[in-house]
Amino acid sequence: MFALIKKDIIFTKKWILLSVVYAVVATWLIMHEGATNILFTFFLVPFFVTSLPFTKIMSIEDNSDTRDFIRRLPVSKYLVVFSRAVFILFMLLISSISIFVIQTIGFNVEYNTDMLIKIASIILIFLLYFMLQLGVFYKYSYHASQSILVIISFAVIVLGFITENIDLVKYFKNFDWSILLFIMAIINVVVYFIDTKLYAGK
Repeated sequence: MFALIKKDIIFTKKWILLSVVYAVVATWLIMHEGATNILFTFFLVPFFVTSLPFTKIMSIEDNSDTRDFIRRLPVSKYLVVFSRAVFILFMLLISSISIFVIQTIGFNVEYNTDMLIKIASIILIFLLYFMLQLGVFYKYSYHASQSILVIISFAVIVLGFITENIDLVKYFKNFDWSILLFIMAIINVVVYFIDTKLYAGK
């Protein structure tokens, strides 16, 4: 499994570097403009940071030779899909840590437990999206998964600009994010097993 993760990192190291640069620059610009909601960056930045290397991996594997090679490896279908989930989480965490460092050091943002739970929930929401996109890739093709990415990307951008100067925390003041965190964790596990079946049937 670690060999598969290492393969993904090696094949996408240029895109990972570009993603990290984007995370730093985008976070700085958003915060410098005085966005009232610090969660805005956690909605906008991690999505695009993860999309670049993730779509690159799918484009590399979108041929029969690569798929046959992976299937010949002494790794179960569960570990193949799990390694992809770990890579997605790796990218989401890289972007989130970059945001955390910039906001705390550059803009003196303070995080409490409640805020960290919100951020963790957002990360799991994006993990769910990418795992669903992975399922579409296994079931249909790279181009089908890309079509979904374009639609969701547009929706994220629009939602981001709409909520940029809105204090979302105020509107979700009484919302228990720990429940959402638990629900997202359960759904991600279910989708993971669905993806393994789709991968096995491809």
